[in-house]
Amino acid sequence: MEWWTIEDFADHVADAVGARPYRWFDYCIPAALQYATIDRLRKPYQAKLAYIDSAPGDDGGTAIICLGGTVNSARRFDFLAADLSAAHRVISVDWPGRGRSGWLAQQSHYTPALLSLAVESLIDGLGLRRVTIVGSSLGGLIGMDIAARRPSLVNRVVLNDIGPEIPGGHRQRRAEAVSRYHLFQTPSDLFRRAGAAQKHDGPLSDAVRLHNIMGQTKRCDAGGGREYRHDPRTTQAYAEQVTKDINQWNDFHALQCPILLLHGEDSEVTPPEMVRRMQMVKSDSLTVVHVPLTGHTPALADRDATSVIGSWLAGVTLPAESTLPAPPTPTRLLFVDASPEAEAQPRTTTTAAILA
Repeated sequence: MEWWTIEDFADHVADAVGARPYRWFDYCIPAALQYATIDRLRKPYQAKLAYIDSAPGDDGGTAIICLGGTVNSARRFDFLAADLSAAHRVISVDWPGRGRSGWLAQQSHYTPALLSLAVESLIDGLGLRRVTIVGSSLGGLIGMDIAARRPSLVNRVVLNDIGPEIPGGHRQRRAEAVSRYHLFQTPSDLFRRAGAAQKHDGPLSDAVRLHNIMGQTKRCDAGGGREYRHDPRTTQAYAEQVTKDINQWNDFHALQCPILLLHGEDSEVTPPEMVRRMQMVKSDSLTVVHVPLTGHTPALADRDATSVIGSWLAGVTLPAESTLPAPPTPTRLLFVDASPEAEAQPRTTTTAAILA
């Protein structure tokens, strides 16, 4: 297959899901957050934050803010937005230096404090008075931080396979994977890499995998093919910050709103003992939904996951703990699963089959 064929397939998926265009918001990086910059060079400067808004210009003052993982793009939430936007304004964000957001002046500026500032600036700049934060992995950590500091702003939090604690060892393994530069010379290179990178996201269809990976990548002008759509310094900064454990139990204790935890049953990031501790701390406000055959993190692209979020947002009383139905195993036409046995299997692919 040629790149234009794959891009054409991706356009069909985007049309089918009703993917909305990007918008941009200017925010200010204050001198106080310009770490490792010498004092005489610390000056406030502007950067652009890219976001997707299902109802731009809406003056209702409420919205769902979707925040992804370390290298996710806002496009990852297109499926969730498609299912929820009839009842909610859904806004998904590209982190600074990722996706279509602007790059920062220095590597040391990519910090959790700056990420929180960028999201809060967007919320305040759009005039939102009450928000629900849906946070996957890193997005959940930032969401807990904002909700703990501004309880009057955040009325609900959805934690997508993330808790208040992450061991440094796991973060180091993750950093080793995301900090490498990847140039995908051919579509098959992309399919193999995406199949390995998304193996914990659950039994996703090829259409979902294609949409997510195309949102994370762009055409590489220098060497042809595709490359990840982010400032390489973001992953280098992440690699420098992973030597310590993450501990946000104080933030979790401070949350004053209802919390929905989507827990990948095979996740190393949210082991069962952490889930139990979270339930003990927030026994009156935490709802846990286990997602089978899934690790870190659920893609929020299937109707079972999106409908349970929609029901919870609508105030439907859910069991304190439940498990979603096991999803069917999809037929692979493009993406190679992580096992060598799967990669060795001969496959024939037709355009009609992929579009179907």
